Amino acid sequence: MKENKWLLIVLAIVIGIVLSCAIVPLGGFALLIAAASGSAESGPLPPRSWQEQVVSGSGTDRLVIIEVTGMIGATESGFLNDQTSHQELLAQIRQATNDPLVRAIVLRVESPGGGVVASNEIYEALKAFQQKGKSLVVSMGGVAASGGYYVSAGADKIYANPDTLTGSLGVILMLVQYDEAFEKLGLEQVVYKSGKFKDIGSPARDATPEEQKILQEYVDQAYQGFVDVIVEGRGLPRDKVLELADGRIYSGKQALERDLVDEMGNLDDAIQGAREMTGLSEVLVVRYRRSTSLENLLRSYLVQSQRPADPFGVRELVLEQTPRLEYRMVP
Repeated sequence: MKENKWLLIVLAIVIGIVLSCAIVPLGGFALLIAAASGSAESGPLPPRSWQEQVVSGSGTDRLVIIEVTGMIGATESGFLNDQTSHQELLAQIRQATNDPLVRAIVLRVESPGGGVVASNEIYEALKAFQQKGKSLVVSMGGVAASGGYYVSAGADKIYANPDTLTGSLGVILMLVQYDEAFEKLGLEQVVYKSGKFKDIGSPARDATPEEQKILQEYVDQAYQGFVDVIVEGRGLPRDKVLELADGRIYSGKQALERDLVDEMGNLDDAIQGAREMTGLSEVLVVRYRRSTSLENLLRSYLVQSQRPADPFGVRELVLEQTPRLEYRMVP
């Protein structure tokens, strides 16, 4: 009798494993079908609805803490990863914008920056939030540099720790060049192109003076956009911003002395400042968290399963590179 019991247990485990292996890929396939039948605006996967996690306080009106962590512009990397992807971050801001109960965002920035376009999209989404008559307060963590400062610049108030690493105001474009390595290995890249600038930024040869001028103009245009954001957001004279935005880093204390931030303080101080800004006697402080629904588990499985393994970063190095502007602090 006991032998039959154990046999049934083992059989149930085997059946469970087989069903799991069969159902999860089917679930991912079902998500793809659902996405394909949706609107083009929703992207390759349908948008998430974010759940509220209560931090403190009470009442009906909300103050939402939204975190900008790591590289700005990061892609979705799975359910177990703590970093919020670019699209997820935008979805959180839009949810707060469209929720009539949300009165303020405290943006916790812990980032060295990232892509120029991604930083601008976050900045514009936050402006749309403020245009609804809602308040935006920034709390800078250990690092809030370059694009991390860009997304903060339009806030109603910026708090920084005295030792926060901020600044690095500017733009960078980096290209890997391996023409000498090709020569040593006896390799050569043969290119057929329709115009002389079609392979601009090629890693297999030196850039021509004309190409250097084109790429520098590209960088300069983005730089002027960064300066515009600081002038508008901080209300500083353009000449002063140009003086400050030479790529150097500042501590939080130095940034305060240069009017790049408003007050010294940590996250709790920023929350209290936002609470006072709303003028409410009571407010519920919340964070947005991923839903633990089966759909989101399957979504994350699908994202992870489609990403090729690259433990040493070799794939990233050998793939064809595209010139990419970044508001990013680079040592």
